[in-house]
Amino acid sequence: MNYRERLAQSRMPIPGERSAEPEDFVSCPYFATDKSRNPACLDLRFRNGERKAFPYAYFTQINFDAESIEIRTARNKITITGRSLTRLYEYLVIYRVRYVQENIGIDTEEDGIFVKDILVEELDD
Repeated sequence: MNYRERLAQSRMPIPGERSAEPEDFVSCPYFATDKSRNPACLDLRFRNGERKAFPYAYFTQINFDAESIEIRTARNKITITGRSLTRLYEYLVIYRVRYVQENIGIDTEEDGIFVKDILVEELDD
């Protein structure tokens, strides 16, 4: 087997293993990715109808634990709380999420992704 064949074989997916490559487009009631793969801003949609957009270029840190995602910019701390947020976090760290929708009373499941609250706090200078 020559070098090119070994390289091609190493790139073949392992059966049953999740691909490291994200899907081109994801849409669910709580978030959607951008087809263009390069959204300029993260659009936060609140249950009262208000919306706020934050440029990805301003993100300084994204933290994740079992029940929340914390996004830091120089002036704000954005906290997204809910359930099964791993997939949302994975798309946030590669700057692919177009919007995140706060719960508007549509969650009827006991599992799967669920965005309970989005909280935006201004940080002191």
